[in-house]
Amino acid sequence: MINQIKINGIWLPTPAEDPVINPEKVKTEKETEAGTTVVMVTRPTKLTISASWTLSGEWAKRFRAWREVDTVTVEVYWPDPMNLKAYTCQFEITDDTEVRGARKQLIAAGGIYQIGVEMKEI
Repeated sequence: MINQIKINGIWLPTPAEDPVINPEKVKTEKETEAGTTVVMVTRPTKLTISASWTLSGEWAKRFRAWREVDTVTVEVYWPDPMNLKAYTCQFEITDDTEVRGARKQLIAAGGIYQIGVEMKEI
């Protein structure tokens, strides 16, 4: 279930490999007058989700449109694999390559693309 991702209410095709979900603690460190460091954890986790897909031209257009908006709503089965949870993320395309192949397949599908993305929770 971890490989199922929904963006703005649309289920995505299954990625080429399982997405990589990296939780990171968000903390602020301040130095006191006495020279000690005080650490304040402002949020327990902030997610970064990385994944790649082999997609038709129509799907590639959707991915490129998501790149142009400020934020997207990403829903994933994390941290609980039984419950879908929504996160507000910035969507970035890290790889956008046209796959060379049979000419008939490329024309019928509007092209085949290998697209890698990184979604960072804000």
